Amino acid sequence: MARNKVTVDGTTIIDLSTTGIESAADIPAGKYGYLRTGERVLGTGEIGMANPLSGKILAVTGDSLCAGTGYTGGYAKIIADDNGMTLQNIAVGGATVANIGAEFAIYQSVSDLRTDADYVILEGGGNDAQYNNTGVTLGSITSGYTDTLNVNTFAGAFETMLKNAIARFPNKKIGYLFIHKCVDNFDSRVSNSYYGIAKAACEKWGIPYLDLNTMCPAIGHIASLASIYTVNGGDGIHLNEQGYRLFYVPKIVAWMKTL
Repeated sequence: MARNKVTVDGTTIIDLSTTGIESAADIPAGKYGYLRTGERVLGTGEIGMANPLSGKILAVTGDSLCAGTGYTGGYAKIIADDNGMTLQNIAVGGATVANIGAEFAIYQSVSDLRTDADYVILEGGGNDAQYNNTGVTLGSITSGYTDTLNVNTFAGAFETMLKNAIARFPNKKIGYLFIHKCVDNFDSRVSNSYYGIAKAACEKWGIPYLDLNTMCPAIGHIASLASIYTVNGGDGIHLNEQGYRLFYVPKIVAWMKTL
């Protein structure tokens, strides 16, 4: 391979003579929208196009899937590192969206996300569904946009989270992330569930969502996958780095570029 060009499958994607960089091995990860691994450059965006995530600020909140119990920083850290983004991750393991009297509730944490963020990705709901083995009070989606919202219910807190995000981040890219199937009652197969409430709320408030509950294998229910891609003896919930990179990151990155 020519030392002054970077190629993928024979196609030149960066002519290094225009960058001041002497060889492919010197390209920083994320620079020019590509991820370097030695002499080979793997495209993280379309070949020949700038990566829209590069140089942007990503702010996220949620529970352990976002915080990264199985890999510190979780999917957000991988995305930020691979795409040259600045990351703020304030997620807390065990957090619920609703108010249960804990110090940290996801709906409240929106106010702690930096206002200069370019991308704001919200996640949460699994712990609400299994709180005290029965879940927090489910509640229901309100009919209007000025109704009083009960943050002690999942529905009320979820709507509050979205409403507050819209108010705090006008003209920014906001999205909500559904986790893979691993928690009973936060599952696309279950009617009148926390999953259903979250989906209805996103659609009411016009918040784009990525439904990994239906787009990923049901890792929490498939022991052979859980043993490889989750921690704590294969708990089916908390992904390791390999699990994030295989099941979450490519889908999230592609989705973020559409926001």
